[in-house]
Amino acid sequence: MDIGLKGKNVVVTGAAGAIGREICAGFVSNGANVIGADIADLSETSEYIRSLGKASQWSTSKIDIGSAESVQEECRKIQDRHSEIHALVNNAAIYASLKWTPMEQLDLKEWDLVMNINVRGLYLMIRELLPALKAAKGKVINFTSDAALRGGPFMLHYVSYKGAVIGMTRALSTELGAYGITVNAVAPGLIDTPSSQSLGENYQELLGSVVQSQAIHEPMQSRDMVGTVLYLASSWSDAVTGQLCPVDRGLVKY
Repeated sequence: MDIGLKGKNVVVTGAAGAIGREICAGFVSNGANVIGADIADLSETSEYIRSLGKASQWSTSKIDIGSAESVQEECRKIQDRHSEIHALVNNAAIYASLKWTPMEQLDLKEWDLVMNINVRGLYLMIRELLPALKAAKGKVINFTSDAALRGGPFMLHYVSYKGAVIGMTRALSTELGAYGITVNAVAPGLIDTPSSQSLGENYQELLGSVVQSQAIHEPMQSRDMVGTVLYLASSWSDAVTGQLCPVDRGLVKY
């Protein structure tokens, strides 16, 4: 079924990770031209795209979203090649290196790092690609987490930034709506990825507890995010903006 993405230009940050990789594959499989952006090595994602026979629809950008200079330079290069960006998927974030920590023991340097990359970096991506998003009346899809809705303990920096993304999404949907741009957020539950598995020795216990709390008792996988992201990037969602879409097998009823 054609969802209207053929020939569209899409930027996906965090493209080197498991979730970003599946999202990139979903877009190219539906005819979009994808620019995969990440500071990490993109060779695994590139190989995956080539295995789908979609190499001609794929290009990469080495962006450090924690650096304003890097974002500005790489977004300029992207817009030199593409005057229109039809969708921006803000998926990049620091996550794997974060540890469960009581709030009074949080390192301020780690707090600042999380906010700089995960909040400021997201803002910078939208700001620097805004001319091309305006030209296309494009769509912005921000990744947050249902942790911001549940208020999980011992990850205050993580939960706080996810809440900030929700606020940014709602504010920008109003501000950028004047240009025909939609801005929405997706809120995954706990997805069984290598990053999640690095959370610690109690990860399997945590995963089991989360799965049992879901309405559908199956672990979330990276590919489970693809359908919602593609919908929000397509013309099928033209009337949807400022919304938060939990994708967590019914963990949160929102």
